[in-house]
Amino acid sequence: MGEIRFVGYSEIQMTTAVLAIRMLLAAVFAVAGIAKLRDLEGSRAAMRDFGVPAKFAGPAGVLLPIAELAVAVGLVPTATARWAAIGAFLLLLAFIWGIANALRHGESPDCHCFGQLHSAPAGPATLVRNAVLAALALFVVVEAPGAVLNDWVAARTAAELVAVGAGIAAIFFGIGWFYMWRERRGLLRQLGRAQRLATSAAPGVPIGSRAPDFSLPDLHGNTVSLASLLQRGRPLLVVFVSPGCEQCVELLPKLARWQHSLTDRLTLVLMSTGSVKRNQPIFEDYGMSDVLLQDFMEVSDAFRIRGTPSAVVITPDGTVATNPAETVFGIEPLLRTALNDGVRAQAGTPVA
Repeated sequence: MGEIRFVGYSEIQMTTAVLAIRMLLAAVFAVAGIAKLRDLEGSRAAMRDFGVPAKFAGPAGVLLPIAELAVAVGLVPTATARWAAIGAFLLLLAFIWGIANALRHGESPDCHCFGQLHSAPAGPATLVRNAVLAALALFVVVEAPGAVLNDWVAARTAAELVAVGAGIAAIFFGIGWFYMWRERRGLLRQLGRAQRLATSAAPGVPIGSRAPDFSLPDLHGNTVSLASLLQRGRPLLVVFVSPGCEQCVELLPKLARWQHSLTDRLTLVLMSTGSVKRNQPIFEDYGMSDVLLQDFMEVSDAFRIRGTPSAVVITPDGTVATNPAETVFGIEPLLRTALNDGVRAQAGTPVA
C-alpha cells in the first residue's frame, strides 16, 4: 500500500503534502474531541438524536471524543500516522452514514460536531465537509507516512516558516469568516421575517380569501397537502405550534381531546416546526395525528401568523373563515364559535 504514489508530484512535494494533511486532520480531530469532552451532555444528546439506543448513548458520547483525540495524537508521529488515518477515515464514514440516514428520514439533528464551539443541524453541508475530510484521510492512508514534522521544520528557513504560518492563519481566518457570514445570513433571514410580520397591516389572511396552499410531511414522512385535507369534507382548524413553546405544550391535552371527539365535525391539523425526532415524542404521547412539519415557518408566514400557539379556521371549500386566534384563551372560543356558526366565511366579518 505504501508504494502507491499520486502522479504529478515530486517526492519532496508529496511528503510535504502528506505532512500538511496530517497536521490539518490532527487539528480538526483535536478541536472536536476537546470540545465534546467539555460538553459531554451535549455529546450524549447528539448520540441519542442520531439513533443510538439510550443505554449506549451515554458511553458512546464519552468514547467518541476520546477516539477523536487518539486519532489526533496518532497523526503527528510518522510511525502511527497511517493507523491514525485509518481510524480517522472510519470515524468519518460513520459520521457520514449517520447524517445521511437522518436526512433520509427527514430529520436534521444537531451534529454537535465541535461541541459548544460550533453546533448546528446536520445537513448536506455537513455531509460535504465530512466527505472532504474522509478523502484527505484516505490520501494519508495511501501516501503515509510523509515527512517527519521536526525534520521538515529544521529544513525550512525562518522566512519560509513565517510564510507557512501566515498561510495557515489565513486559512483559519477564511473558515471563521465563512461561518460568521453564514450565521449572519441566518440572523438576517430571521430579522427579515420579523420585520415583514411587524409591518404587515394585520395578522392573518383576509377572511373570505383562498387559504394559502401547502404540502408538508407529517411525523411519518407522508406528504399531506391542503387539498387532501379538504377532501375529507370537513372544516379545518389549523393550529400553529412549536415544540419549544410552553403554552403549546399546556394546550396539547385539549387539542388531543378535540381532535378525537370532533373528528366527525372538524379536522384539526397541527402545524409545527423542527425535526421529526423532536416533535414525535411530544405529539404521539397524546395519540395525535395530522401533525405537519414546516421547513422554516413558511406556512406560518403565508397565513401571517405572528406567534404560537395560534389557530385559524378554513372552510371545506378552502376559504379562510376566521382571523387568527392566539393563546389558549383565544383558540377555544374560536373553536366553539366556528362549530356553532358552521364556519361560514363572511368577508370582513371575523368569526373570532
